Amino acid sequence: MKITEGRFLIFSVLAIVLLMMIHVFQAQIAVFYNPANYVGFHTLLESFSIAISAAILLYGLKSFEKNQSSRMLLLSFTFFIVGTLDLLHTLSFKGMPYFFTESSVAKATWFWISARIFQSLFILATLFIPERKLSRDYRPMTLLAGIIVALTTGFLIIYYEKHLPILMVEGKGTTLLKNGIEYGISFILFVSLIRTLYQYHLEKSEATLALALAFVYLLLTELVFTIYQSVFDLDNFLGHIFKTLGFYFILKSFYFSNRKIAEEEYDEEDKDEEEPKMMRWI
Repeated sequence: MKITEGRFLIFSVLAIVLLMMIHVFQAQIAVFYNPANYVGFHTLLESFSIAISAAILLYGLKSFEKNQSSRMLLLSFTFFIVGTLDLLHTLSFKGMPYFFTESSVAKATWFWISARIFQSLFILATLFIPERKLSRDYRPMTLLAGIIVALTTGFLIIYYEKHLPILMVEGKGTTLLKNGIEYGISFILFVSLIRTLYQYHLEKSEATLALALAFVYLLLTELVFTIYQSVFDLDNFLGHIFKTLGFYFILKSFYFSNRKIAEEEYDEEDKDEEEPKMMRWI
């Protein structure tokens, strides 16, 4: 499906309308909503974004052999950390089996917020840093740095869970600290959205517009996660759906961008093959 300006507006407005409708008709929807099914749906939704993180990581490491791109390397580093922390969030979600310690709201919430902080900051950095062709192969160092950051974060959350500030009280909602962090992440995503829309204004790229749409859904995700009352309620479920859609459009943007690069490389190869033939005829 081609992403156009019209579809960008339609998808953005539909997401906002969906959020409003769920709140207006929450009592009616709750009749059909069974929280007992939520852990399974949560695992499915998170598995989708984890798979996308893995795909971007693996492609980024592989494509570095040709492009030696600093941005691609940073994206690989980013999605390694994000994918790992999202996996730990999924395994630690309340209702999941024992994983190093008992699954809990506190542990899962800290993994969630940590992943979103790294995600927003490093993607913003990717949008602003100039593209450079690196002279050395930094992939082993990048992967090692990602492992250190992910494992250190995981260790601190798992073994110091009871000493960390409370982010969410089940049945009552999110704390002031968590809302403050979420609003900070939302601001970073808003800056990323503005930057991406400006880039689209300059180059009219479908990949850039798909990325902008991803930021719209990820921004709504963070805002939803300031108002939920329970990790099993409709708001939490909607937030994970928005996150899944956001990652889908990141993948779509990644696909469009690399398809364009592949087409350009193919055209250059064709020119290189044709030029010797023309010279022989001359």
